[in-house]
Amino acid sequence: MTTPLARRPRFLASLPEVPSAEPARFPAAAARAPAAGSPARTPAPPAGALPAARVEVEVPLAEIRRDAMEKVNAALETLRAQADRLAEQARADAIEIGFQVARKILELEVRQSPEALFALVRSAVRRAGESRRIAVRLAPDDAALLQSEAGRAALDGVTAARVEFLADAALERGDCVVDTDFGQVDGRLSTRLAEVRRAVDGASEGAA
Repeated sequence: MTTPLARRPRFLASLPEVPSAEPARFPAAAARAPAAGSPARTPAPPAGALPAARVEVEVPLAEIRRDAMEKVNAALETLRAQADRLAEQARADAIEIGFQVARKILELEVRQSPEALFALVRSAVRRAGESRRIAVRLAPDDAALLQSEAGRAALDGVTAARVEFLADAALERGDCVVDTDFGQVDGRLSTRLAEVRRAVDGASEGAA
C-alpha cells in the first residue's frame, strides 16, 4: 500500500517550493587519511634540489679525488727526483768502469808492446820543457827497456837534455816520473787517467 505524500501546511501555500538540494560530491582524491599500516608519503622536493643524502655522498667523493690526485702528483715528483739521481749515479758508475777498463788496457799494452811504453815516456819528457837535466824513474822492468839501445833510440829528438833512466820499485809498469831542474812531471798512469777524468767531468757539467 502506497503511503500518500505529506501535504504542505496551508500557511506555506503562498511560498514557492524549493527543489531538494543534491548531496555534495567530493573528488576521489580528496584528503583521505591513509589506511592503517600504509607508509606516509613524503612530498617531492622542488625542481633542481638534490636530496640531502646524495649531497653528503658527493662531497666526500670530491675530497677523496682531490687527495688522491695530490698523492699521485707527490709520488710522480719523488719518482722524477729518484730517476735523476739514479741517472747521475749510473753515469758516474759508467765513467768509473770505463776508466778502470782503460787502465787495464794500458797496462796490458805496456807489458806486451815496448812501443806503448816508449810513447808514454816521450810524452812525459816533452813536458820537462827546457830542463838541462832529466832523470826518468820507472818500474824496474820498464827501466831496463828504456836503457836498451831501442829505448834510447825512441827518445832521439825529443829533448836536447841528457836523459838518465832510473829503476824505482815503488812504481808500476807503465808509470814514469820525470825529475827536472824546474820540478817534477808525474807521468804515472793513474795521474794521466785522473786528468782525463777531470776533463770528462768538466765537459759533462758544462753540458748540464
